[in-house]
Amino acid sequence: MTLFKNSLLKISSPVLRKVNFFHNAHRGESCYIFGDGVSVKWFELKSFNDRICFTLGVLPFHKRSADLNIKYSLLVEPKYFYPYFKLPSPYNCWWKNNIQIKYREMFNRESERAFFINLSNYPVLRGENIYHIFQRFIDVQFDFQKQCIAEGENMYDGSFNSAITLAVFMGFSEITLVGCDYTHEDSRSLHWYEKGEGVRLSQLGYKRNFIKIAQKNVTINTVTLNGGGSHLKGVTYKHFTGKALKYQENHELLDLEILNSLASWPGYNIF
Repeated sequence: MTLFKNSLLKISSPVLRKVNFFHNAHRGESCYIFGDGVSVKWFELKSFNDRICFTLGVLPFHKRSADLNIKYSLLVEPKYFYPYFKLPSPYNCWWKNNIQIKYREMFNRESERAFFINLSNYPVLRGENIYHIFQRFIDVQFDFQKQCIAEGENMYDGSFNSAITLAVFMGFSEITLVGCDYTHEDSRSLHWYEKGEGVRLSQLGYKRNFIKIAQKNVTINTVTLNGGGSHLKGVTYKHFTGKALKYQENHELLDLEILNSLASWPGYNIF
């Protein structure tokens, strides 16, 4: 870790300790982690309302998200809640982030839900239900953290890592991944909020070492369209729920206002 990050971690300790409230709060329970993979287009969300759910990215804006027992949501992109957002390569441009307005409305509306946000947003985003995360947990004995540090793995390297890390931290004994398509044996690219059925794209080594470490602490499986998982246990949607797949296009799953906001992001195929 760089000197700057070490210094920031020390200075921010009082803010970061807030998340310690959740340590082992769900010991022995099972949960879902919902990603933004295109497979979500085939799934009926109410099939997954029997457990606590973590959502990543845009999933909370899904028209049927109320059918889930969403207790935790993550948006861990650095500096995402500033009025203008610097897009990474290959775009290298400033983007006016209008969709953050909708997220802020959600933070107020869903006052009982906990939202986990990158620490870089602290100057512009705070609240009772906002929990900032960065690098590591403070003043908590956490074996998974020690294992990741020893293996050189970043617990908060994107939403996927962050959600699994938080689920382990909270004491969940089983995680079922939904819409985390890169963990599928037959994986597809694109997001559920983009147009189309996605493109088959092999990701057989996706997060392999991180998942291996996590599986020492928690059972992880993934719900697929067909086939198994890449390097973890996979179960098809039909086998898991007893229901047939039913495809819906993005305009059937999201309001037009949200679609228009997403369409402003370069590279997204929305319409």
